[in-house]
Amino acid sequence: MENQELKTRTMKSEPYYYGAFLNMARLNIFNISNHLSNKLNILPTLSSEEHIANAFFTDKNTKIKWEHTYDILRRFIPIVKVFDTESLPKGEVGNNTGKDFSKMSDTLKIIFKELNEFRNDYSHYYSTEKEDKRKITISDELANFLNENFKRAIAYTKKRFKGVFTEKDFELANNIQLFNKDKEITEKGLAFLTSIFLEREYAFQFISKIEGLKGTQKSEYRATREVFMAYCVNLPHDKFISEDAKQSFSLDIISELNRCPQTLFNVITEKEQEKFRPTINQQEKNNIINNSVPYDIEDYEEYVNSITKKIRYDNRFPFFALKFIDETQVFEKIRFQIDLGEILLDEYTKQLANNEEKRQVVQNAKAFGRLNDFIDENNVLENINKQNGSASFIQYAPNYNFDNNKIGIDTTGKRIMPILTKQTDNNKKVKNKLKQPLPKAFLSIHELPKIILLEYLEKGKAEKLINDFLLINESQLLNYKYIEEIKNKLNNFDVFQKRSQRKKLQTAYNKTNIEELQSRKEELNKILKEYKLNDKQIPTRILEYWLNIEDVTPNEAISDRIKLMKRDCVDRLRDIKKGKAPKIGEMATFIAKDIVDMIISKDIKQKISSFYYDKIQECLALYNVSEKRDLFLTICNELRLLDADKGHPFLKNINLNRINYTSDFYVKYLQEKGHKLIKETNYRTGKLVEKDKSWMFLNFYYLKKNETLNKMMTIVQLPDDKSKLPFTIAQLDKPKNTFEEWINNITKGKTKTDKEKPIDLPTNIFDKEIEEILKNKLSEEKIAFTENANYNQLFKLWWTDCRKDNVQKFYDAEREYVIYDEHVKFIPNTKPKFENYYNESFPIVLTRLKRDREEARKLNRKLPPIEKSQVEKVFKQAIGSTEKEIRLLQEEDRIMLLMFEQLLETDNNLNLKLNNAESLLNEQITIKEKISLKLSFNEQEDKKEIIKTIIDKRKRKDFSILRKFKYDKRLPELCEYFETDDISHSDLKKELDEYNKAKEQILANAFMLEKTIIEKDKDGIKALFLNDNGEKKYGNVQHKPYLTWLKNKGLINDNEYLFINMVRNTFSHNQFPQKRTIQIFIDKNRGNPITFAETIKNAYNKKIEEIIVKIK
Repeated sequence: MENQELKTRTMKSEPYYYGAFLNMARLNIFNISNHLSNKLNILPTLSSEEHIANAFFTDKNTKIKWEHTYDILRRFIPIVKVFDTESLPKGEVGNNTGKDFSKMSDTLKIIFKELNEFRNDYSHYYSTEKEDKRKITISDELANFLNENFKRAIAYTKKRFKGVFTEKDFELANNIQLFNKDKEITEKGLAFLTSIFLEREYAFQFISKIEGLKGTQKSEYRATREVFMAYCVNLPHDKFISEDAKQSFSLDIISELNRCPQTLFNVITEKEQEKFRPTINQQEKNNIINNSVPYDIEDYEEYVNSITKKIRYDNRFPFFALKFIDETQVFEKIRFQIDLGEILLDEYTKQLANNEEKRQVVQNAKAFGRLNDFIDENNVLENINKQNGSASFIQYAPNYNFDNNKIGIDTTGKRIMPILTKQTDNNKKVKNKLKQPLPKAFLSIHELPKIILLEYLEKGKAEKLINDFLLINESQLLNYKYIEEIKNKLNNFDVFQKRSQRKKLQTAYNKTNIEELQSRKEELNKILKEYKLNDKQIPTRILEYWLNIEDVTPNEAISDRIKLMKRDCVDRLRDIKKGKAPKIGEMATFIAKDIVDMIISKDIKQKISSFYYDKIQECLALYNVSEKRDLFLTICNELRLLDADKGHPFLKNINLNRINYTSDFYVKYLQEKGHKLIKETNYRTGKLVEKDKSWMFLNFYYLKKNETLNKMMTIVQLPDDKSKLPFTIAQLDKPKNTFEEWINNITKGKTKTDKEKPIDLPTNIFDKEIEEILKNKLSEEKIAFTENANYNQLFKLWWTDCRKDNVQKFYDAEREYVIYDEHVKFIPNTKPKFENYYNESFPIVLTRLKRDREEARKLNRKLPPIEKSQVEKVFKQAIGSTEKEIRLLQEEDRIMLLMFEQLLETDNNLNLKLNNAESLLNEQITIKEKISLKLSFNEQEDKKEIIKTIIDKRKRKDFSILRKFKYDKRLPELCEYFETDDISHSDLKKELDEYNKAKEQILANAFMLEKTIIEKDKDGIKALFLNDNGEKKYGNVQHKPYLTWLKNKGLINDNEYLFINMVRNTFSHNQFPQKRTIQIFIDKNRGNPITFAETIKNAYNKKIEEIIVKIK
């Protein structure tokens, strides 16, 4: 075994090597299946790993919400994405049929069955049926599955690692043979199958010993490994919660600051992008070479880092900012709204299509508090159910509740929970309802940078400003007497009419109108100054009342709304032609929502409960399944949706029986609704012309004579007979509330049970205070600024001149915009205006576009000529909007550094520089991570908890290395071996490295022991291979009959039986043996520096070798 590390592993010579990882793969499937069964309340769970082929999602007849189940399953077993045509590589040709749950279930059942057979044959030496012959032949179904999805894995990997690997790097993968012509699987084929159900780290270990896959020093080997790991599973874990929350959070922030935002990465040159791509020879620097991966557990982390782009794919700033406010308790009493997750309020059966359907009434539970107030799910449920409720969470995932870039706040300083109460109406089927706490106000997430900056400059000021405004709002702004008081102080302005949306103007108002509006606001602000307010802090409706601004006429508003609805249909159909079709699920959701919106009768609309809506959406998403099409038709008939007088106005026009796919339904629905072009003969010219026969055009578009212009014009209006209009459209004709009614509704509610409505906090509530503080600081430093400088300008000046800092170097990277196929390159901040950057490119593009348009106009005179202004607008928007977004990202990065400083809690904060953020990542710090684990081997039913703290001194950028230990199955028992509460990372690392080495040797010796006994007394082993009833068993002989044989022969005693069995089983399942059992055989005062793992291995191997000698 000494040179075992250096040689490759084959199925014939080292079957136990494959067996170990197959065993792990099977256990992963078992754990995922049972986790989902419990999560979705689908019982019973699997009783044994042997039964994975009976997992509930392998039975297509299981009564579950398949769409919901698939979404969750895909997170844990990514291979299931291949059963969704939308998730397949773009190169695959075929209809966009959506998800095929039936095929998924049938295929997984076959795969799990054969994987189980492989596991049994390669985990045990002998079978009563096949002796020492092992499974190598696979079914046609599995062969096709492996072949198809290995090709897809190559395509997925190419896309994922675009810019990391070249096309040439995949030549090795393209030539890999998974099975031969006789369907006999190869080592690589079995490795691919097994890796699908392994976690990435273990798949990485597994394939590192297989011939042709071992190397990591060459990019083609690395690319091939990534192909093999394209579908690795993700095991369900509890959310990671660090004991040192501030340290963990600060490390997340500094890691984020060293990544290039995606928005910026997309517009920098190829040369600049290279800086954020992995360096291919980095593996050599990390000692991951020599045709084999060392057992060092950190090597996998280094490998991942070496092939990962250093890019921010999402903007996490809002989350970071809210978490910072919570962690550092910026607010004493203000708390944010938290979405706790989906809670099951009630369930009952409902008759649908002659079947009893179980309806679950689910709602997202909302609360107020700090995010850490909701860690304990049981405690949260206790509070929700405190009035004898029995609700349970379907999905418990507390997070900040963003809605339309706003978040609700409460000002009581308490954790406020939703409460489950009983319905007072006994006739209702749903017996429970959730009483949700309402926000006091909404805060725009765009104000978060200002809150953190203001808190940095003056503690407690941000919260005071919010509370002061809420008090003013309650006592003055929403006080009718106060509103009238201001109104009477203003001039009697003439009515200022708002502009209709239909007019195609470059700006909302002309120069004269803008000046008039500005003049009115200036007069208002003079009056508001004594109240410490300004026009930007006033609710729109009140501001319009004071300035005498009137909305567009009701007819114009209705016309605009209808045009927008029709335009939406046209735009969606155009997107499909451009290859930008939405996903099947999005199509189904759009149709389902629109069907409900288009219902004519209020009574029918009210009948469409969430149960019906969910069923409609599900049927539409799976319209390629005949059963779902039939169910949709049944629902349509049951709800009278095809009744054009009471139900849906145009659904009956669609031949639902002739449509087979959701995508076809989507197109047909859009055409019928808003853009159905039919060719007809013009009775005057005799030529074919296209006419719009859509429902919207026929019902709302009229050709009428404009007396002023003396010509026929198309107008858009509601028909005279409104009895057949959809309820939501008919509502547009309702008169708008008067100002007095509006004030009453938002302060007292429309009904007695209504509560006061939350207000939107102004978006400039913090500006004045920040500007004054920054001006004072700049003045103290004798730094010049203009008096009318705004918050952004002052902040940037303070940052560069007071803090002597800039931004990260990557923000200065050379840009490259492609506009009308012309490449515009420039280095930012080198010219005063954006237009200076495209002065050379613009005339070239304009000349080309004009030339092309003139050629096109020769064929179609209706095409308008190209205008300079429209081309210039595209240039400005392409560069200006993106660079503005980049400037906002820079501002957020500055704020994140301020957050990082305050989390460090040191006296040298101002020495930290954003333009030197990388050095912060490389700074050595002491990291501690407390982990709480439950022992796997414990006689008590509630498993004993063990708590240890892992300590290490390392670079900041490596901080996450300790988090992985929380989920390592070896840790609970291993930690028990350490007598101190603190464990150094280096000691733990040595143990796990040695465990990986020891595992293979132990399993190899276990195999050798079984082989020796079979060769000695095959019949004796068969006789001992019995079930619980003492009856003879057949198939793969497990390890215990061998141990029983040894015990019967007097070759081992009871303790040795226990020791050998435990070591073999724990190492097979990637666990550490129980300390209490091991100490019977091993002196706990073992000599250093031998690890626990090595000590166990040595004792086991010695015992097995002694037994084998005695047998022979």
